[in-house]
Amino acid sequence: MFRTFWRFRRSVGPYRAPLAIGGALVLVVAATDILTPWPLKVVVDNVLRGNPLSGVIGQLFGSLPGSGEDAILTAAVVLLVALVLVNAAADYLSSYVLDGIGQRVMADLREDVFLHLQRQSLLYHERQRIGDLMTRITSDVAQVQDMLVTSLSVLIPNVTMLVGIVVVMFVVDPEFALIALSVAPALFVVIFISTRRIKRASKVARRKESDIASVASETLSAIQVVQAYTGEERHERRFHEHNVERLRAGLDAVRLQAALTPAIDVITAIGTGIVLWVGAHRVMSGAMSLGLLLVFLAYLSQLYRPMRNLSKLAWIISRGQAAADRLQEVLTVDARVVERRHAIAAPRFSGAIEFRNVGFGYAPEREVLHAISLRIDPGDRIAIAGATGAGKSTLVSLIPRFYDPQQGAVLVDGVDVRDYKLESLRRQIALVLQDSILFHGSIRDNIAYGAPNASPDDLYAAAEAAYVAEFVDELPDGYDTIVSERGSTLSGGQRQRIAIARALVRNAPIVILDEPTSGLDALSERYVLRGLDRLMEGRTVIVIAHRTSTLRRADRISVMVDRRIVETGSHDELIGQASAYQRLNVQLTSE
Repeated sequence: MFRTFWRFRRSVGPYRAPLAIGGALVLVVAATDILTPWPLKVVVDNVLRGNPLSGVIGQLFGSLPGSGEDAILTAAVVLLVALVLVNAAADYLSSYVLDGIGQRVMADLREDVFLHLQRQSLLYHERQRIGDLMTRITSDVAQVQDMLVTSLSVLIPNVTMLVGIVVVMFVVDPEFALIALSVAPALFVVIFISTRRIKRASKVARRKESDIASVASETLSAIQVVQAYTGEERHERRFHEHNVERLRAGLDAVRLQAALTPAIDVITAIGTGIVLWVGAHRVMSGAMSLGLLLVFLAYLSQLYRPMRNLSKLAWIISRGQAAADRLQEVLTVDARVVERRHAIAAPRFSGAIEFRNVGFGYAPEREVLHAISLRIDPGDRIAIAGATGAGKSTLVSLIPRFYDPQQGAVLVDGVDVRDYKLESLRRQIALVLQDSILFHGSIRDNIAYGAPNASPDDLYAAAEAAYVAEFVDELPDGYDTIVSERGSTLSGGQRQRIAIARALVRNAPIVILDEPTSGLDALSERYVLRGLDRLMEGRTVIVIAHRTSTLRRADRISVMVDRRIVETGSHDELIGQASAYQRLNVQLTSE
């Protein structure tokens, strides 16, 4: 647990002052717990049995006004009530302060994990399961939060009280303290072994929870395909299998936790029996007062109570440690596209792009691009054609540095894109994908995503240019119409037009179009193509397409075959000869 605190010390650092205040209040709680049995000793020994006051207690009560047993009884009762009130107030304040720190630390940690994941490269995210990452951001952070909050409010006061009680017992009667603590080693051994077993079971349970989240995320994100192919039973079986495995792992942890508390209760009962038997004989022999025996029995109860509390923490701490390990795996990964130390802010681009002997592969044995060389002048419209898997999308992804080439370089306006600051590079590139992603929010918000600071006039102008107004006016809330997640409540053509408007309002000098009309019907394609014509005006455009309706709009077409560009020319030049372009068997689609 302390290792977990050390791991996340940067998140804890800003709260050092309230943490110190909470720690001081915890000491007050422990001190009042330790002092609470002593007024009872005074009542038993000095009031009921009439023994004279002596020692520190005699000095304390002897200085009080009044005399006699009534005065001592009144003072003892008042002191007991005062200790309880101070204990209650300090306990409330310490819990409030320490629990609040735990909540704030975990809120910060959740943001840290999310921001860290956002900045990882596409290659990293393509290798991860979304469900697993979601589990780490939500459930794992919650488990760590539970551990830290519980440890701050339960572990610290109980450990402090344990240490204080042991010290006072040895100061008052070292020999009897040893007898009272004779079962402590057995308690620590049981707790230590059980905690290790519970932690192992908790790690297995956390892994199974990630598997469940991944299956659920994959199924629900593709629910249309699942239902269309009647795959519900297959996915139910997968989910059931992972759920049963999670249940088994969880039951193992619960069984271990359930066995721990009774084991501690048995050891505690044995220790109490030993103290009671030895203590009673010492009282009968006159070696110990009855009040002191009651103090020791009270301490023994207070001593075993923290141990029981600490044993119950084993499950929470073990779950938290397993979750902390998983969070640490994420936070220690650095798969970002890294800026060079002396990277410069990109000026406004003219739009010249050059691929200079570029080679790239997602893995050393999987080369996707080989020796690609291509020059695009400012304002040119270049189409990239090729069979599926030829590397077209990968090639254009190198321009905004979603990936970096392993060989060669990509240049914009004569400068290697790796020498530009990443944000300044991407801010000047607009992207329209085949499956345009929309976010939950209004249509206006989705258009403004391309340029958050754009004026309302600019947004409406972009929407008009992209023919968004053709269908928005028919919606009951117009531009304030809420779009569902990923835009599933709109047609493909409507989503594409919103994506074009988003690219238009960005006013970027470079535009990348990745299959922008694929899968659209004739009417939707017509509107989208008109919007694309306006988007491409005066900009450098690279378009990946199969349809001739899109390819003919390009000044040049570069054909990719087997990881290379094998020929370049206009549509008419390439289609009129025996060429790789002709062999692609491009589906002709009239505008």
